[in-house]
Amino acid sequence: MSSTPHDNDVILGRGRLISAHPGNVRFRHLVSQKREMYSQSRDNKFKRSVALSIVEEIESLDPPGRFLISQTGIKFAGIKEGVWVCVEKEKAIEKVLHRLREKNLGNCMKENGVQQESSGAKEGQSMLVSQNNSSANKNQVDGRSVATGDWHQLVIQSQIEQNTDLNCHSDNTSHLQANDYVSMPFEVGRSSETKVIQGSTRDDNGSGSCRINLSKTSKEYMVNFGRLMQSEPLVQSSNQCIKFDDVTNALISSHFDDEYDLIDPNILTLQQWIDESKPSDKSALPVYIRSAILIALKLTERLIFAGQSAGENPDANNRIPIAVIDARNVLVTVASEDLPTGSQITEEFNWDMSESSTELNKQEKEGSIVRKCILRVEFSPIVEINCVPDTTMSRLAALGCILYELVSIGERLSLHSISKEAFSLNAIQLNNDGNSDDGSELIEQRSKKSTPRPVDDRYSHLTMKLASIGIPHRLIDMVENLLNCSQGEFSGDYAYKSLDEVMVDLELMLNDPSRFLNSTSISDNLDLAISDELYGREKEIRKLRDVCERCLEGKSCGALILGEGGVGKSTLAMCTKLFTHDANGYFVSGKFDRNSTRPFMAIGDVFNSICDSFASDIQSPEQERTMAEALTRSLGNDACLLLDIVSNLSKLLPLHASCESSSVDAASRTRYLLLTLLDTLSKFSKPIIIFLDDLHWIDPASLSFCNALLQHTKNNKNLCFVFCSRYIEEKTADNINVNDWLQSLSESTLETIHLTNLNPEEVNRLVSGSLRTSPRLTRSLSTVLHSKSLGNPFFLRQTMEVLCKEGYFHFSLIERKWKWDLDEILDLRLDDNVVALLTRQMSKLPEDLLIGLKAASCIGNFIPYSIVGILSKHLGLDLDAIFRSLVQRSYLTDNDSTRFRFAHDRIHQAAYTMMSKKQQRDDHMKIGLAICRYVLEYNENDYDMMFIGVNQLNQGGPDALSDERQHFTIAQLNLKAGQRALALTDFPSAFSFFDHGIKFLRPDYWKIHYQLSLTLFSAAVESACALSDATHVTSFTEVVLKHSQCLEDRLAVLYFAVKSLKKAKRLLACRDGILRVLEQMGEDTFNVLATPPAEDIHNTNDLLTSTMTDDFFIHMCQCSQKSFIFLMRFYHELVYVYYVIDPTRIFGISLRMVVLTFQNGLTDTSSLAFAYYGMEVTAKGNLMIGNRLGTIALRLSENSKYISNVIAVVKQYISWVSEPFHAIAESNLVGFHAGNRIGDEFSSSLNYYLHTTTCFLCGKNLSVLKEVCSAEIVRLIENKHKWFVPSFSMLYWVIAELIDGSDFQSTNHNPLIPCEQSIVTIPANAMHGSLELFLDICKLMRSLFFRRDMDKCVSVLDRIMAACQLRPLTIIGVFFEGLISFEMARKASDSMKWISNGEIALTFMKKWESSKWNFENKIKLLEAERMRSLGFFDLATKLYQEAILSSEKHKFVHEHAISLEMQGLFFVSRKFNDDAKISLEKSVKFHKTWGANAVAKRIETYVTKHLTNGNSTES
Repeated sequence: MSSTPHDNDVILGRGRLISAHPGNVRFRHLVSQKREMYSQSRDNKFKRSVALSIVEEIESLDPPGRFLISQTGIKFAGIKEGVWVCVEKEKAIEKVLHRLREKNLGNCMKENGVQQESSGAKEGQSMLVSQNNSSANKNQVDGRSVATGDWHQLVIQSQIEQNTDLNCHSDNTSHLQANDYVSMPFEVGRSSETKVIQGSTRDDNGSGSCRINLSKTSKEYMVNFGRLMQSEPLVQSSNQCIKFDDVTNALISSHFDDEYDLIDPNILTLQQWIDESKPSDKSALPVYIRSAILIALKLTERLIFAGQSAGENPDANNRIPIAVIDARNVLVTVASEDLPTGSQITEEFNWDMSESSTELNKQEKEGSIVRKCILRVEFSPIVEINCVPDTTMSRLAALGCILYELVSIGERLSLHSISKEAFSLNAIQLNNDGNSDDGSELIEQRSKKSTPRPVDDRYSHLTMKLASIGIPHRLIDMVENLLNCSQGEFSGDYAYKSLDEVMVDLELMLNDPSRFLNSTSISDNLDLAISDELYGREKEIRKLRDVCERCLEGKSCGALILGEGGVGKSTLAMCTKLFTHDANGYFVSGKFDRNSTRPFMAIGDVFNSICDSFASDIQSPEQERTMAEALTRSLGNDACLLLDIVSNLSKLLPLHASCESSSVDAASRTRYLLLTLLDTLSKFSKPIIIFLDDLHWIDPASLSFCNALLQHTKNNKNLCFVFCSRYIEEKTADNINVNDWLQSLSESTLETIHLTNLNPEEVNRLVSGSLRTSPRLTRSLSTVLHSKSLGNPFFLRQTMEVLCKEGYFHFSLIERKWKWDLDEILDLRLDDNVVALLTRQMSKLPEDLLIGLKAASCIGNFIPYSIVGILSKHLGLDLDAIFRSLVQRSYLTDNDSTRFRFAHDRIHQAAYTMMSKKQQRDDHMKIGLAICRYVLEYNENDYDMMFIGVNQLNQGGPDALSDERQHFTIAQLNLKAGQRALALTDFPSAFSFFDHGIKFLRPDYWKIHYQLSLTLFSAAVESACALSDATHVTSFTEVVLKHSQCLEDRLAVLYFAVKSLKKAKRLLACRDGILRVLEQMGEDTFNVLATPPAEDIHNTNDLLTSTMTDDFFIHMCQCSQKSFIFLMRFYHELVYVYYVIDPTRIFGISLRMVVLTFQNGLTDTSSLAFAYYGMEVTAKGNLMIGNRLGTIALRLSENSKYISNVIAVVKQYISWVSEPFHAIAESNLVGFHAGNRIGDEFSSSLNYYLHTTTCFLCGKNLSVLKEVCSAEIVRLIENKHKWFVPSFSMLYWVIAELIDGSDFQSTNHNPLIPCEQSIVTIPANAMHGSLELFLDICKLMRSLFFRRDMDKCVSVLDRIMAACQLRPLTIIGVFFEGLISFEMARKASDSMKWISNGEIALTFMKKWESSKWNFENKIKLLEAERMRSLGFFDLATKLYQEAILSSEKHKFVHEHAISLEMQGLFFVSRKFNDDAKISLEKSVKFHKTWGANAVAKRIETYVTKHLTNGNSTES
């Protein structure tokens, strides 16, 4: 039954119409998608299923697709005409399998240049066809024809199938018949092969070779069959006409059976291509020219490849003979492919015509179809030219003839006609290929005028014709220089020396037409435009892109780019802006300045840019609300504290004014808030790349933040950091920390990219691009410039600008190209470094520009617009116009809408060094006075302006002042600036301001300006303490103690002095200092520490047990007396010291603090006083008072800077009596976050440690806790907060052994984690008391879990029961010692001693039996063990079961497992083996649930050994 094809049908047959049929296009696409799956399988059934899936997918279309075949032959006018029938499904599957078996062209090209036979080809006879008609070159070897001098030969068997096949592209009006034999070369693996097409029959009467004769007026070709180099002829007829498309399509179908089966080919001679592509008018000429250049490039590549294959032997077969290099032997294949949008294809070349529009070049989107173009160019030995000597120069000239025919749009030019006279001379043994292109030799050989010698005017008539057509002059020059190669040794200096040079120039014309091809106006060329491209950085750019991609996968933090000044670090880093655009993310940047005008300037710029980017992307009120809610949840009420640094935060969150908030460490608080802000924003999916430049100028506060930033965001997949820094060779006090930090970054956190100077070849590329001249012509000049600039890109560019300005480069209006005198440049004495070069150039500026440049250099890298008008008025100059003139001269830039900036830090350095030291100080002082005068008169709250002005005054220094009265004013300004810096938590800047303010004071300042002096010195001590600068704390404190008038004036510096001792861990000195101050304040320290007054204890407890409500204590009056506030602070510091060295003294100190609070009112430390005293009374058994004190302390601390500290004390030392351990663990986590929020890093870390240990005691999963411990240890070490590292490490190793057993230390662990041996060997005098106790408790736990060394455990009972503070860990220590004691009572000879020890533990535990959630199961288990040891087995059985049920009820999974094991061992001792096995197997299950795999394995081994075979021995 006949059918009419529709668009979903697959047509079986040959021809363009069939190939272009939509169903066939879809079919080829399906095959290409599944070919890899097909080829990777060796299972024939699977392969058949792949083919079947393709058939079924076509049949599932709407309307269903069919496989159709014609019953009327393939000669028809269109697919819709003719008779079509459906093939059987099995036949369709066979055809699909045939297509799947065929290899694609890309794979064929990789197999050593040898074309494999198509899997679908039928067997036939192989025939050899020579490519050369000259019988002198033909020989007979083993029955095969061999062309000795041929440039290439390859014979492949193939056959044109008589039956139809899928998608073969022959013309629809004719096809090849049997006995038609054609020979034609094709390119495979960049080699040209001879292709034989064989029919189904053969005539044995003759043989011969064939040649294709070209006809310019028709696509028909005459195929002349001569005699082949065989004994018998193949065909009888000598001439037969066939259609060109039939021949070529048949060849393509069999030779490139896969790749070309996917495209619609058009194989044309070069002349035909020119005829079809010639521009209709001048507007189409650029398209034609670029197409012609592409063809010339492919021809050049072909010649180079053939020459490389031939090696040094010019007679090798692969070398294309000079006789073949002719335009008439060029075949061009331009094919288009239609594929569904988004599909992938392998292309020889994707024609890019970004500068012009053409049907061949552009990608056309027609519905769902994308059209791409593929180009192939090859030589075919169709005709031979009269031979000339085969040298490099002659081959170049021949290529020039082809290029001339291309660009002249069809005018024929014969190599013989331009070479006759030249090669008659060269025949006299002038056989030099002219391949030398070494730049250093050219320098020596160059004449006095070193510009290359031009060619003669032999070809002027040709070039004039090209110019009249409109061909760009650079392309005309190329043609002329190639044709000039015909002169051999007498060619000019512009003549090419190798095909590689031609290919380089063609690629430059194609890839960078604006520089190397297009004709530009004369005015555009008069100014030298130094190329700003990154030359020689391709490897670094790829690495940087890879780093960014790994960052977005969470595998890297970013990159650190290091190098000398001027090597292009910043330019390379800016490439990440393009990567960010590709990832649809945000790119933000900040730049550190040596003369930073305000604290956190670069960090603030980054965060402001991030907020601004997010704000601009908000599309709806709902998005705005979602963002604001997320920020409010994460930052809370502290968000307003960031406004001084991140003013643009108000664009995302409604904030109107800064709020007051106290903190333990304001810098830590600010770091935490900034990191939280970044975390919150980065969760909104878009990646953020943060670029920080000039890291070598980073200030200490920003360095601390950047270090925390990198540690905090290690695994954040939406963040990537790129840092740039110069090498810091000289270590000074200012940069030693920066240098060490950079080294640590390059070793671990960031991937380092080292940038070096450019090599000579890379310099040549830069010079070539700048001069818009071929690299071969600039190589000698580049060698000289490289030697003078050492390849430093910035130095090189500045050198070229100087040479241009001084006339050593000049643009020739006649030749329209840049010219130079190499000898004069060689003789020129240039500066040794870029700063000296820039200084010399700056000295030639007009006076007003020079004044403006110097003033800008004093301000810094950035010059805010806001101060330009102020300085203009002061200096009497129009600085805005001056700065914009400097922008035009490339000294400054104004890309930022708020400020000018120096184009490069070397320019800034050069401008600043033009002034003497005295002039620098004087100018700083003048600028500072002008700015500060404006601030004082108009806006005292303009802190940014004030920071700039005060910085200028400080750089000027006291010696630059002429008016003594100004010293006091400048000291006051420094005080104000320092206090503002303190508010911004920039302690280094604050200290610098205070220190400079002190220096501006006159010698008699304590007498004249006492209050200012006291305030400056006290603030300096505070900031020095924050910086852990003990030297300045001591020196400034001594000055205050010497000059202060009363004790109250000294309290502030004394307080920060003892805090400095505490931070340095000089605890005994700190204690002595505090006690001395307390005694000076009238405190009886002896009684406070030794014997607290009984009356105070009684009165305090009575008051706390009275009917007074909690609100009464919470709303007591606030005391504002300075001396009392400091008195309470000193006692608070004393509590900390004694907690470490002697905890028994805390009771008296905390009692005294509570008494003082009741007497004088509340202070900021009152919450701690209640918490400490509650801790003490709870340990003494007064649970009611302890619980009330804890409640009051928590309520008082809600808005206090000590909230984290209070939570740690109350929850761990008081609340465990009344709250489940699980709730306490969560409360400590709240304390951890609260500590971060207020900058209390010590209390924050303490809370996290208590949270982790309590989670361990609650039976949380051990694997999770192990990871938590590891991460926290690394964080503490990296942030240099090592106080809790031993405790976390010990817990880590206990967990590791519970998981991995005795081999736990041999498994992989982070090398930063201290080994267990290093912890247990800490000297006793250096070990924290609580740490020592923790180590002993860990030994008890491990002894019980692994049933080893129980008799060697150190008792903790006495120490715990005598301790003044109790917390969950210590109570659990008593529990484990009790279990071990009862176990040893059944094994040791002195059982009564062990039973007594266990009973003491049980009695101690029963003191807390009111807290059933925490202790019921533990007490039950201890009683069960006691009853068992005493022989009361029935009671023991009951108690074991009650302990098991209680531990399960209260969710202590690990203690559930312990109870089951104890019960199982009890059953073993009673010979109840079945019950014992059940209990022990359950214990194994719950140990595994906990994660203690090693303990579970020990019990499993015991069960297997003792209970499997009926053995009931207890181990």
